[in-house]
Amino acid sequence: MNPTLILVLSAIVLGLPTAGFAVSAISAGRLPHRLVAWTGPGVILGAFVATLIIFVAMLQQPASSRGITVVFWHWLNTSVASGHGVAAQTGFNANFSIRIDPLSVLMMLVITGIGGLIHVYSVGYMAEDPGFNRFFAYMNIFITSMLLLVMSNTLVFLVIGWAMVAFASYALIAFWYERRSAVVAGRKAFVTQVIGDVGLYLGAFLIFLNLRGAHGQLLHTVNMQTIFANVGPGAHFHDGLGPLGGGMVTAIGILLFLGAAAKSAQWPLHTWLPDAMEGPTPVSALIHAATMVTAGVYLVARFHPIYQQAPVAAGLVAFIGIGTAMMAGIIGCTQYDIKRVIAYSTMSQIGLMIFAVGVGAYSAGMFQFFTHACFKALLFLAAGNVIHALHDDQDIRLMGGLSKRMKATFVAFTVGSLALAGIPIFAGFFSKEELLGSGLALGPAVPWLWVVGVLVNVLTSFYIFRVVWIAFRGEPRSEHAEHAHEAPLLMLLPVLVLAGLATVVGFLNVDFAGFAPITLFSAFLKPVLGVPAATASDTAGALALLAGFLLSVGGIVLVWAVYGRGLISRELVPNHLPWLYQLSFRKFYWDEIYDVALVRPTVSLATVIRRVIEPEVMDGALGGIRDSIAALADDFRTFQTGFLKDYATWFFFFAVVGLVILGLRLS
Repeated sequence: MNPTLILVLSAIVLGLPTAGFAVSAISAGRLPHRLVAWTGPGVILGAFVATLIIFVAMLQQPASSRGITVVFWHWLNTSVASGHGVAAQTGFNANFSIRIDPLSVLMMLVITGIGGLIHVYSVGYMAEDPGFNRFFAYMNIFITSMLLLVMSNTLVFLVIGWAMVAFASYALIAFWYERRSAVVAGRKAFVTQVIGDVGLYLGAFLIFLNLRGAHGQLLHTVNMQTIFANVGPGAHFHDGLGPLGGGMVTAIGILLFLGAAAKSAQWPLHTWLPDAMEGPTPVSALIHAATMVTAGVYLVARFHPIYQQAPVAAGLVAFIGIGTAMMAGIIGCTQYDIKRVIAYSTMSQIGLMIFAVGVGAYSAGMFQFFTHACFKALLFLAAGNVIHALHDDQDIRLMGGLSKRMKATFVAFTVGSLALAGIPIFAGFFSKEELLGSGLALGPAVPWLWVVGVLVNVLTSFYIFRVVWIAFRGEPRSEHAEHAHEAPLLMLLPVLVLAGLATVVGFLNVDFAGFAPITLFSAFLKPVLGVPAATASDTAGALALLAGFLLSVGGIVLVWAVYGRGLISRELVPNHLPWLYQLSFRKFYWDEIYDVALVRPTVSLATVIRRVIEPEVMDGALGGIRDSIAALADDFRTFQTGFLKDYATWFFFFAVVGLVILGLRLS
């Protein structure tokens, strides 16, 4: 690939969203909405076109040449020759450089492509909002932050992008700052992510301090390609961070995953994600589908050489991922807020991706990320159409009969639900079954984690088609539902485009020419992620595929049995439900547990400090110092008589004392 061309195109990809942010932010509402309505989505779609050109240029290269690093500017460079040859360098190098390879280009395509469609949708959804310009400023800087995160070739700028994403998510979730609930949700998301960020920063710092080169010298580098070249299978120096399974590389893997868990809402740092629904619906689509929550999956995939050297850390990643997938799936089955059901679905699906990258099925995890971005954005935006038509009602119990009043949205939401459930021929079928099949071949505790994974299929089908049945079937159960109407074309068009993508993108991984399923996508990512250490046998793979499909269909049948046949009334009061249902409905009481274990003790400690320690101890100590200084000042004030003879006497006395001391030192 031409380095100059890639440099220019990368600058366009990063520069356009940044420029859009600057225009919308600096205007401070003075620019007309019509102009911002063009520039806000336009800069993202422009970045998508530039990314497509990069993608096409990459496909024209041999697989081994599909990675290039370009330097925008030289920032900090203290590298010097180490004495082991001209090529061996030591020192700190934190140039602003961009890595363009199949993994980063995949992320860029999703961020700008799906993100661009969400921006177009937002023009219609936020048309009447007084904060229209501010909204697009936040959305544009969010895209810039994610692009910086996935394109950066140094730990320094990856961390900067990581932190910028946290701030941008806070600003978007708390966008309607007049609502206290929105501000609290934004603050909760930011604080939770910062807790995870500490792990990422510590992990990056340990890499910087401990990475050794081929001759055993400390490299002190933040260049990720240098790091990967000295860690993991295929490296010219296998013990760059210590031996296989060593304490150092394991600690680094766990710390990095702490940051990933916070961004991707994995247990125990998962509680912020449902509350993030306080933001506008396009924000939910952007955060959940195309950008932030998938950053954790990207981080583990990008640092896969470290996880290949740290099997304990990788196993922990897999266990937490599959556990979170099951927990979120159970919770999603009992929620009534349409956006929260989809939010828990996101948490569950991200858990499956985390499981895949944890077991070493990196390509399968990234393929699930790709298809998930399409159908999850579709579900959120279709739900946004419903919420818009019902004047911000989000309780599915107040809906009903929408299939007759919003036919296009109903079809689109159903397509997204079929894709999410993994029903052939829709996108989720191809990615989810590859993911679970890879888990059967590679995962720890086989086949038990695989069994949990396929049970998640049942839950997924149940909770999403529960929404379809209650919200779209039957008769309207509120005045707003009675008078609901289809969304305007500007909001409907992105939804229909996403519905088409959710139907066909699964076939991008099927090699029809070679009659080989699941090859093309993996082949594209192979230069970065390699190939799985093992694959399921044809028989086992076919049985796994059949089991996953049947269980997905079983979840849909269960919805019909429960809600179509009326086995559970929609009018049941949650407080009177069985304890197991209550456990799911209350989200396993994690918020209450954290409140009792963390929030209340912290508030109590702060109260004691404010009411006891501060006035009695700290104020008392400061008062004592003040009184002592005042008394000393009163004593010294007696020397200020105003008579020249007194001052001359004191001057003569101290001069004699000084001369005596000087004489003693010189003798």
